[in-house]
Amino acid sequence: MRRIASHAAPTQGNSVSGSILFADAEAFARQVCDSVLGATFTPDGVDFRAAIRFNLVGCSGAAHLRITPGVLTRLGRPCDGPCGGPHFLVLVLRENGHLTVGESGRPLSPNSVVVVSGDLGFSLALSAGTAGACELDVLQVAGAEPPALAKASGVVVATSAALADYILGLADLVQPEGGEIGPCQRDIPIFDYIGAAIRDYLAGGEGEDASRPDHGLYQRIKGFIAQNVKNPALGADLLARTFAISKRKLYSIFYDNRASLHETVMTARLEAARREIEAGGQKVASVILDHGFSNPSTFYRNYKRHFGRVPRA
Repeated sequence: MRRIASHAAPTQGNSVSGSILFADAEAFARQVCDSVLGATFTPDGVDFRAAIRFNLVGCSGAAHLRITPGVLTRLGRPCDGPCGGPHFLVLVLRENGHLTVGESGRPLSPNSVVVVSGDLGFSLALSAGTAGACELDVLQVAGAEPPALAKASGVVVATSAALADYILGLADLVQPEGGEIGPCQRDIPIFDYIGAAIRDYLAGGEGEDASRPDHGLYQRIKGFIAQNVKNPALGADLLARTFAISKRKLYSIFYDNRASLHETVMTARLEAARREIEAGGQKVASVILDHGFSNPSTFYRNYKRHFGRVPRA
């Protein structure tokens, strides 16, 4: 992932973000592959479609791709930009794929989290999902390398829906819909959290929930979220005020309990909405608005991701 993109718009501080649709593979290669991903992409067919939203924060970055099947290839390279030093990439797949590193290849199942040392080249073949497209998140975390990578030839693969959801929940905080960075980036070191979560997972430091710091407070916050899913203001500001803690502390509590605040709120709203929809008696459009979703397309996309199907009354 690189630091310069001609189509990107500056946001806050030293960050750059964008959100673009493509129907031309050459334009995608020219504007995105090299300048944002530091990679090449070879589509499987001639009917090319791609959508990307991304945010680059210093030498770290998060990019979400929805793209036709093909092969993403990246040569190992030093970290771009003034920071230099070690870095690693995180690839999160929602569909099947196949990873090739050197002479070694392995199949990937949905919810695979691939962690690759930044100086290591690889090819990733993406398979189409149910909608005919592939969903892939690519994150670059600069300034660190998970210790376990040194024992695994520079690449490890974990198949964990919980880890995938946690990472994507944090990534969404810096590159949400529209490509505009949210205020939380000023409050929490998101890429540090992603790196720490991966290091903990690779080290096997899962432990028992009850032994984690602030577990009781974490459970009370989750209970409050479940009881207030219809409150459009439900989020970090409201929760921090309600429990008399800072937003930094709030995010830290969720991190310590291997969870994402964003994903917890989203899941609670989706599950409550599903119960009302399946109970009948109310239009789906009304349920969507009642449960804090101002954008129906966001609701339908996340509902299908969470439940594997579109809502049915």
